[in-house]
Amino acid sequence: MLRFVGLFMAGLLMGEPLAFAQIPADERVVEFFREILSKDANAHWIMALITLIVLTAFLLILLLRVTVKRKIKRLRQEINERKKVEEHLRLSRLRYQTLFNKASDGIMFMDISGKIIGANESFAKMHGYSIDEIMKMDIRDLIDPSTAAHVQERLSRVLKGETLQFEANHIKKDGSISTQEISTSYIAIGDEHFIQSFHRDSAERKLLEGQLLTIARSDALTQLPNRVCFLEKAGLELAHAKRTGRQCAILFVDLDHFKNVNDTLGHSVGDELLKDSAAKMATCIRGTDILARLGGDEFVVLLNDLENEQGAQYTAERIREKFNAPRVIAGHDLFITASVGIAVYPHDGELLEDLLKNADTAMYAAKASGRNMFCFFNQVMHENAASKMHVERCLRDALVKKEFALFYQPIVGMADGRIRGFEALLRWFKTDGGLVLPDGFISVAEETGLIVPIGEWALHEACRFNKKLVDAGYTDLVMSVNMSVAQLRWKNLVGMIKNALDHSGLRPELLEVEVTESLFIESLDAAVDVLNAIRALGVQVSLDDFGTGYSSLVHLHKLPIGSLKIDRFFIREIAKDTDENAMIPAIIDLAHKLKLEVIAEGVETGVQLEKLLGNRCDYYQGYFLSKPIRADEVPLFLARACSPKFTGSIAPIK
Repeated sequence: MLRFVGLFMAGLLMGEPLAFAQIPADERVVEFFREILSKDANAHWIMALITLIVLTAFLLILLLRVTVKRKIKRLRQEINERKKVEEHLRLSRLRYQTLFNKASDGIMFMDISGKIIGANESFAKMHGYSIDEIMKMDIRDLIDPSTAAHVQERLSRVLKGETLQFEANHIKKDGSISTQEISTSYIAIGDEHFIQSFHRDSAERKLLEGQLLTIARSDALTQLPNRVCFLEKAGLELAHAKRTGRQCAILFVDLDHFKNVNDTLGHSVGDELLKDSAAKMATCIRGTDILARLGGDEFVVLLNDLENEQGAQYTAERIREKFNAPRVIAGHDLFITASVGIAVYPHDGELLEDLLKNADTAMYAAKASGRNMFCFFNQVMHENAASKMHVERCLRDALVKKEFALFYQPIVGMADGRIRGFEALLRWFKTDGGLVLPDGFISVAEETGLIVPIGEWALHEACRFNKKLVDAGYTDLVMSVNMSVAQLRWKNLVGMIKNALDHSGLRPELLEVEVTESLFIESLDAAVDVLNAIRALGVQVSLDDFGTGYSSLVHLHKLPIGSLKIDRFFIREIAKDTDENAMIPAIIDLAHKLKLEVIAEGVETGVQLEKLLGNRCDYYQGYFLSKPIRADEVPLFLARACSPKFTGSIAPIK
């Protein structure tokens, strides 16, 4: 038909209206049109009009068909898109519902009247109910009357738009009380208004806080108060003495020749001796007095509410008598005496710091006088002052004569034996042939301020040596350098570190500054500021000797550190069935949760290494691998350590 109409129109346009008749077509149709045209000469215009109408109708039908097809296609696309959106919403609702139901924290929704309108499985479980039971309850059914007023006041503030966190006691189905940490807020969605709250049982947190507080305030070996706890309690006692006008006294107690016990019989016997000594001293004081262990073999006693100095003398004599008796420690017959120094408030000082310093001075005077005695502080203890002056003078000469040297102890990965780096350790070789370890001069250097130039030299030397290792192909070894509290108080410390890095060309991330817990005694915030400034240089920071002094575990998350070192005392205890042994996994686990690396120092045996590996400790150092070695021995060690046969437990370098 289309072909017929087209040819007909072409014939009209050409002036030959019958040209279409020449095409193959139905003869009757052709004859029909021929008869019409033969009767009226103008009929071909009528036929043209009819043809135009037919063609127009055909085109309209064709256009309508195309339009309908397009609309159907678009409609199908819209339907598919809607299905995708609906599927996305379905999956989103499913994910939300899964998260809601499987969340470890309890989640609850209630309307503004207090009726529970939604809760997850954790919320129901922590109260001992099923979801169906919970959904029939009011929040008032769960709140313990002892905290009801407190909760009501908080909810009133929440309804005013505040988001609050608080604790409240909830009653479980069995009648027991669950103390919960609650975070709650007000939600308005359209015409729906409700309160959402997140619940967490605080018992586990409080248990952990209690354990951390015990670690932070107690000496791990003797269970006596540690330095931090003693300083707090002693400060309160001095304030009381000032108000009442009474005297009090500080007694510094140090075991005589204790080092010989450690050196000859081992640290385990020494530890037992310390515990026995603590027990003996506890029998010599009153219940209101304070006995604490400061560290090593040093103990301190605060005697309160004294009328005169005789009370302090009486206690010192009792301690001396107790220690004068022979004792059997771990199967060994020992005779270990004690030297006691005494400082009396307010005669020997009104500040706790002064009293502690003066009692310590008096204790050293007692040792210098022959040991096994007590000595009251006085202003003319020349022996002690002369000794410090002599050490100070020698230290100044040592700086000029360049008598200091650095030794390096490797730090190795527990799991793969990879060398993490080295700890730089200071040694003093006097020109007269004597070797002085840090314990023999660091305290004097800190008191006199000489620790600053000594530490600056050590830092520059450590950076220079590590850059030398980098140039030799060991490009990722971290050099750890100890910083004393006195150095960290120095105002230009950050500038000194930057200067050492610039001069050596060492990348900042290959330097690690080690600080001890005593840094945080005076001001945690000030210490954090210093460490943040060091971290800003790109230098790593590590907490050294963890657990021996001011145990900062309760503040650990605030410290800008990347690793902590477990003190060697805990490492010695790891193979024993002791409380200290049990603390190591807890410390490592908490450190890992805070994303801190853990380094064990003082590892001396394979048993210790295996225990630490089982507790997922990250790195270790100690004599089991290598004692501190000279700079010229480091390349040999690295050559051995980087060989394919190295396992992290090669024969120690002696």
